[in-house]
Amino acid sequence: MRSSESLQKHTGKGSSDEKKSAETEILDFDLFYQLTYLSATAAAGISRHRLFDLGRKLPSLSSHYFDKVYKLVENLRYNYPDACRMVGVGVKSENLRTFLLRFSDVLRSGEPIPAFLAREAQVQGESYINAYERQIESMKKWNDGYIAIAVSVALILIINMVSSMIYSIGTVGMVGMVVGAILMDFVVAWVLFRASPQEIKFVTLSEGAREQRLSLKLLAFLGPAAAASLLLVAWRVNWGWGLVLAGLVLAPVGMVSRVADEKITRKDAEITSFLRSLGGTASSRGTTLTDALANIRIDPFPTLQPDIRFLTLRLCALSRPELCWKKFGVETGSKLVSQTTDIFYEAISLGGDPENVGILSSLFAMRTAMLRAKRRGVAASFSWLIVVMHGVLVALKIFLLEILKAFSELLQGVMSSDQQQAVEGMSLFALGIPNTQFLTSLVIGVTLALSLANAFVIVASEGTHFIKIAFYLSLMLFVSGLGFLIVPLVMPNLALGL
Repeated sequence: MRSSESLQKHTGKGSSDEKKSAETEILDFDLFYQLTYLSATAAAGISRHRLFDLGRKLPSLSSHYFDKVYKLVENLRYNYPDACRMVGVGVKSENLRTFLLRFSDVLRSGEPIPAFLAREAQVQGESYINAYERQIESMKKWNDGYIAIAVSVALILIINMVSSMIYSIGTVGMVGMVVGAILMDFVVAWVLFRASPQEIKFVTLSEGAREQRLSLKLLAFLGPAAAASLLLVAWRVNWGWGLVLAGLVLAPVGMVSRVADEKITRKDAEITSFLRSLGGTASSRGTTLTDALANIRIDPFPTLQPDIRFLTLRLCALSRPELCWKKFGVETGSKLVSQTTDIFYEAISLGGDPENVGILSSLFAMRTAMLRAKRRGVAASFSWLIVVMHGVLVALKIFLLEILKAFSELLQGVMSSDQQQAVEGMSLFALGIPNTQFLTSLVIGVTLALSLANAFVIVASEGTHFIKIAFYLSLMLFVSGLGFLIVPLVMPNLALGL
């Protein structure tokens, strides 16, 4: 789950350090996309020089190596077989290295390039599917591990709170143990993020769909407002109302980002059928994509309808078709739609058969969309389990805190000051008066830290854009605030009875 900005830095426009980073970060999906694009364009019968020129301009990590091959041929007058072998030997990614070495042999032997690239795209697609499914299995294990760690953090705090009635280990020791547990929670969350399939689902938010641009604007305004309202209300009133208000202020950002994510998911599913229909219509009628687009019904693509209408209007206005299709892909907000339409339009504009190109590009999108659906199925149950668990653990911590407050009041009521000093000087197992003010601050700090960690780990599991953290963080804050408001109201009689 990387941002679109980080990918753009690795597409040949970044610094030398960024290009070196690209050498060790070739993803299976990047090579799958690269080979699908090359196989679709090669089927149009273009020259190998034109093929490498197109391949080096793709926004993928592997295009950096096609650029190296192209420059060796263009500037140093190497032939393509020798250039592919020279570049391939130094590639760290095993899949890309073996592909370039095989491509070198194919170019030297005279085997048809379109057939070779079609086979390689198919093989790489299977490799990508297998790698993705293995990562999903790994993610499941780390999901379970994170839940265990999150419960352990709450238990460490609870044990410290209970131990304060028996023997005080000191504020430094207590804070040290709790902070260590929270850091471990964040470490496991980060490991889960790295173990999950790394993919880019969104285009740059500032250029994407309307909901994406709106969520970015709302975050810039409501993010600081949520933090300010939390601190101000907590200082003036109490933490319960502060957390509730912060959650409500942040909720619009989260809801808009959630709507954007759901629309992107539906667009990823619809683009496969749309391109097949459009390619088949253009091929059967023997006409251009613009004419074919005017003759197909777009009712089967409800989520893509607004984007398709804008595309049709732009094409009818005699705008440059290349820019129209590029804008269509970006404005859907989906990186997958943008990549798929790039393959579709580029291959057809070079002379490829629309029907065959439509099938090839739709298969690329369909495989990716189906894998992401599997991931969403795993992440959905985990996400809501984390939300429920967070609410239960917060209520449990506040419940125990209220008991300690009542216990402290009882002890202070029945003991004189001399008796309290005598109790404090007794053995290890003597009862003591807990420092409830310190424990309250500790509970609040742990609650805020776990709210952020839980929101992050859910987004890491889902593989969506990080801005969706606002949705789950608002839920965590709101549930935590309700706990601080409701539990103390129902506790007094029970706490006194205990």
